[in-house]
Amino acid sequence: MNVGGFAIGTTQNTYRITPIQQPERGPVMNAPLSRVPVGPPVIIQLDTWDEAGEVITPYRELPFLVCHLTLQTPTGEDAQSVRENENSTPVPTLYGTTIASPVEMKDQNGEDGVYFVFPDICVRFAGTFRLKAYVMRITGGPALDMCITESFDVVPEQEYVAPAVTELTQHFAAQNITSFGPQPMQGAGDW
Repeated sequence: MNVGGFAIGTTQNTYRITPIQQPERGPVMNAPLSRVPVGPPVIIQLDTWDEAGEVITPYRELPFLVCHLTLQTPTGEDAQSVRENENSTPVPTLYGTTIASPVEMKDQNGEDGVYFVFPDICVRFAGTFRLKAYVMRITGGPALDMCITESFDVVPEQEYVAPAVTELTQHFAAQNITSFGPQPMQGAGDW
C-alpha cells in the first residue's frame, strides 16, 4: 500500500516494544465520568533496527504506527469483557486511551526515544490483571511486536491508595509533548 508516497510494508526494519513504566495498582472504575486511572501511567518504549542491525528512529514510518492495549488475567486469558451474570450482555472492562500514536521524547539521559503513552487506563472490575500491548501499522497486517506488563491489582475505590508520581512521569510531563492529566497548580508544590 502506498500512503503519501511511502510504500508501507517495504521496509525490513525490526521492532521491539518494552514497558518501561507499568501500572502497580488502580481503583475500580465506578462511574464513567469520575474514573481514576491505574498508576503509574503506562509508558512503552519502541526500539527499531534497520536491515543492517543499526538502531534507528523510523521517521518515515512513525505516522503509520500505533500501539494497542488489551486486558488479560495474570495467566494470559482475555479479560476484555465480563458478564456480570449469565443473562447479561458482556461489558467492556478496559477504558481510557487504549490506542496510542508514537511520540518522540528525550529519556532521562537526554537521548531521543520513541514512546507510546497511556495516561488514563481504567479497569471496571476488581481483580488482578496485566496489559498486553501490540505495535502495528494502521494500514493493517500482523503485529510488528508485542509485550506484556507485570500483573497489577485493581481494588475497590475506598481501598485504593495512589502510587507516588514517578520521576519518569515527571520527566516526560515536563517536555509538554503528551498529557499526563492535570498538572499541580503553580505554588502548590512539586508532584
